[in-house]
Formats: sequence, C-alpha cells, structure tokens
Amino acid sequence: MSKDKLITLSDEAEEIVLDKLRDYMSAEFDVDIGNLPAKFLLDFIIETIGPHLYTQVIDDIEPWLYDRFTAVLEDMHSFKKD
Repeated sequence: MSKDKLITLSDEAEEIVLDKLRDYMSAEFDVDIGNLPAKFLLDFIIETIGPHLYTQVIDDIEPWLYDRFTAVLEDMHSFKKD
C-alpha cells in the first residue's frame, strides 16, 4: 500500500477514538496503554481493517447510486424537446 492513507481521521476525531481505545483496553483487558501504544494500535487497525470497511461501504452504496443516477438520467430525458 502506498504511503497515502486510505482512511484518515481529523486530529479531533483521532483523539476521541484514541480515548475510546484506551478506555476499551482498560475495561476489557485491565490494561492501561499510553498514547503512543494506542496510536500504533489505531494505525494498525486502520491499515488492516480500513480497506475492507472502505470496500464494503462502496459495495453497499453502489446499488443506491445506480438507482439514483438512473432516476436522474430518466428525468433528464423527460426535458428533451422533440
């Protein structure tokens, strides 16, 4: 994979996710992880799971987009002058 990340988070969103990840690790595994390990874990999760989630979103939205664009094209044809 290239150095460009497929999925990026804003600084604010990343901080929220990191807080939730640290809370989860503490609650579920009784492990307190610091900021750097949490960041590495988040990066790993995004790199390994992110592409699959991204592809799933594309697959899920494709039928809706097809129906929507088909309706737009049909609407455009109704404006044609004979």
